[in-house]
Parts: sequence; C-alpha cells; structure tokens
Amino acid sequence: MRTLKRSKSIGLFIATVAAAGLVPLAAGTADAAPVAAAAAAGSCPTAGTVTQWYHSGHDGIDIANNRGTPIYSTGDGTVIASASNVSGYGQWIRIRHDDGTVTEYGHMYERLVFVNQRVSSGQLIARMGSEGQSTGPHLHFEAHASTASTRGMDPAPYLAARGVSLPCTPGAGTPSTNFTTWGTSVRVRTEPRLNAGVVRTLTGPTAVYVQCQTRGDSVTAEGYTNDAWSYIPALGGYITNIYIDHPDAWLPGVNQC
Repeated sequence: MRTLKRSKSIGLFIATVAAAGLVPLAAGTADAAPVAAAAAAGSCPTAGTVTQWYHSGHDGIDIANNRGTPIYSTGDGTVIASASNVSGYGQWIRIRHDDGTVTEYGHMYERLVFVNQRVSSGQLIARMGSEGQSTGPHLHFEAHASTASTRGMDPAPYLAARGVSLPCTPGAGTPSTNFTTWGTSVRVRTEPRLNAGVVRTLTGPTAVYVQCQTRGDSVTAEGYTNDAWSYIPALGGYITNIYIDHPDAWLPGVNQC
C-alpha cells in the first residue's frame, strides 16, 4: 500500500476544428493522425467480413454483411454530414470526434442520425445497404485526421489505437478509461521490461484503460519499488504501476495478463 502525495490536475486539450465539408474528399496524400496524449476508447463500426482493405486508390475499408446490418459510431462526436444521393456513396454519414478526427460511413440504405446531433461511441447510426457505387451490401468506412484532410488514413491502425481490431464484434470494444497516470516522461514499453522498446512517452497525467496487469522488471522511482506493470491497449504497451495513480501497487479489479 502506498500513500499518494501527488498533484492530479490534468490539463484539458480543446481542439478547434475547421468547418466540415459536405462532399466526399478526393484522393490525395494521406494525412497522419493528430498527436494526442492518448486515443479515446473506440467501438466496432459493424459486424461482417472485410472484403477490401485500405490501399492506394481505396481510402477506407469495406465490411460486407446482410442488408440492414446495424452500423455504429466508432467514438463520441458530432454528426457533420448525413445525406442521400451523395456521389459514389448513395447515403453517407460523417462524424467529427472529440479529438478532431473524422470518420465516414457510406452505402447505407437507412440513416438514423442528423447533422449537428451529438452521438456516443457505439451508438446505432445507420443500417447497411448497397447504394451508390456498390456491388453488394457493405459499409465503406474511412478515418480522416481532420475535416481538412485530403485523403483518409488507414482505418485499421486508427481503430487499433482505440482498442478495436478488425474484423470486430459490436459491443466488444475497449471499455472506458479506468485509471489515470501521473508524472511526466512516463515511458510506454513493448514489454514489461526496462530494456524493452519505448513506443510512446506520456508528457503528463493521462486517462487510460488498463486491460490487464502482469509481473515484470522491478522499478524504483519516487521512493517506490514495484514489479507490477499495466497493459494499455490504446497505447500499445506497458507502464510500470508506479506511474498508475492508485494507492495499491497491484491494481484492484484488474485481471492478470
């Protein structure tokens, strides 16, 4: 057991995003995802078979299933486009998420949300169809760095950073954050070892979802020694539990990896 004597103040980053375009974006140079302390937990967009992945000339991922299959928002955000008779798409929806990224959904036969509507991660927004340039019922899903991007980024790593691997099952995405880190220059490593590669460095307190914890190298810092490490799927690595803001060295309610 340890007694915490740390500041828990967390600065909030508010992204100002440009006005949304209401036509599909043309192909161009792919934009990188915006830098953020940590990607928010995400949700599976729909169930089905991936029939086409992201590649040159195809800005998104196609997931095929039966007509009427539910389609869900992959994250919290605001609907910035919901329209029919859109070139190539038939019907489409665009959602601007709280981190400034944008997701795009196409070919539906039914839309269930409207422009300026606030939606939550995992909320039903449409039903799968085959409108527009389509050879069968499927969802064309895209992810963009912002409303100003000229080409979508690869949706697979975008979703993976939010705890969703394709193909996926709706409702099985990563839960909400359950802990907060503290301190600065906190290294996220590929394995629970001090000599493992660093995949990310957190510059300040960060809300995280700890999926599981395990034993690894002993770490001594800030007067504490601990061999417990937490796995953070959204960050793709492990953090020593010394930097998880909780009085217990072994986190309660978290399974062992």
